[in-house]
Amino acid sequence: MAMCLQSLVHTFEITLRNRIHVSLSRQASMAAGEPATSVAWYDHKAGWMILYGETFEKVEKILCANSGLRLAVLPPPGRVVASLSFGVWPNVLDSQLPTPAIEATTFVDVFPAHPRARQHWRFQPNRKETVAVVKDAQNWRNRLSHCKPVWSEGWFRSSPAQHWSDMLQRVMSRRQRILQVMAWMCPQTAQVHRHGFQGRLFDQLVQDAAVFAYVSQPLAPWSEGVPISDNAGLALYKQRR
Repeated sequence: MAMCLQSLVHTFEITLRNRIHVSLSRQASMAAGEPATSVAWYDHKAGWMILYGETFEKVEKILCANSGLRLAVLPPPGRVVASLSFGVWPNVLDSQLPTPAIEATTFVDVFPAHPRARQHWRFQPNRKETVAVVKDAQNWRNRLSHCKPVWSEGWFRSSPAQHWSDMLQRVMSRRQRILQVMAWMCPQTAQVHRHGFQGRLFDQLVQDAAVFAYVSQPLAPWSEGVPISDNAGLALYKQRR
C-alpha cells in the first residue's frame, strides 16, 4: 500500500512543481517582454519576485557557493526547480506570490482543469483549501519516504472503533483528495493513478480481507490477486480486539 501511495505523491510533487515553474516563468518573462516557459523567476536579482524565509534560503543555497558568493555560472532554471524540496511549492502558493493578480493567474495556470477555474480561484478560502491538500500530500510523502506506516498511531487513538477498518476509510479519503487536486492539474495523470496498475493494486489492498490476510499470515506468499475473505476469522479477530 505504501508503494502505491509513494508513487502517487511523488508524481503529484513533480506535476505541481512543473506547473508552478511554467506559470511563474511565463508571467516573469512576459513582464520582461520575452515570453518563455523556463526562466529564473525565483532570482531576487532579476527583480520580478522576491522570495523570503526558508524558501529564499533554499534557492540561494543552490545559486551560491559555500562562501555565500554567487556562482560564476548559474544552474539552468529547470535544474534549480528540480533541486528544491516539496515543501517549497505549497509555501510559494500559500504566501510567496507577490500580488493578488499574480496569485490569481498562478492558481488558474497550476489548476486549469478545475470545472470553474477562473471563478473558483478568485476566492481565498478555495485557494487555502487546496493548499491544505498540497501540504497533506507533502506530509504523506515525507512519512512514506522515511518508511513509516501509512497511518499513524494517532489515527487509532482518534478512532471510535479502534480498528483498521476506520483507518482504511481515512486512507481512501485522503488519497481521493490528492487525486482530485492532481486531476485539476493534469486529468490524464490522475487517470493513470486511478486506473493503472498501482491504482488497481491499491484498490485490492485497501480492504479488510487484505489487511487481515497480512496480519494473520504475514509470511504467506500472495500471487493470486485479492485474498479470499475470511469473514468468520475476521469477526473473531475483531472480538479479540
